[in-house]
Amino acid sequence: MKRKILSVFIVSFVAAVLIRAFVIEGFFVVGDSMEPVIHSGDYVFINKLAFAKREPRREEIVIASSRGGERLIKRIIGLPGERVSIEDGKIVIKSGRLDEGDVLEEIYLNNGQTSSTTGISLIKLDPGEYFALGDNRNVSIDSRELGPIDIWDIKGSVIGSFNLTHLKYKGF
Repeated sequence: MKRKILSVFIVSFVAAVLIRAFVIEGFFVVGDSMEPVIHSGDYVFINKLAFAKREPRREEIVIASSRGGERLIKRIIGLPGERVSIEDGKIVIKSGRLDEGDVLEEIYLNNGQTSSTTGISLIKLDPGEYFALGDNRNVSIDSRELGPIDIWDIKGSVIGSFNLTHLKYKGF
């Protein structure tokens, strides 16, 4: 009986370690850069296999590593091959050479909040590069300062968050 219990425990432990290493991982959020969607102190879950067969999508929330090794939680805005600028507080995405650009409708932002008061000049994204911003643009350190995020630095797609204070789960 003890041997069977020990076997079940070992198999369960190994399975949990493998799932965490290769499939789903959790992180505590420190900072307000993704408010109002994700708050400081929330626990987020990422799908590490999300980009095994597809590329990150526009407006998808991801966890990425910065050049300094710090984990960042940001929203994908610009995709490889696009040109991104912020003009009069609005994100403009240009995909073709002569494209005048489309203004990104950001329904997830607080009412009246814009991307930046100063704007950014045109950034050209190379293959494998993404432009990512925090939802709380006034406090977020993101691609406006850090530059594009490389596909290899994206660790996974956020699939949900759990607020420990209010015991509330939010799926994405």
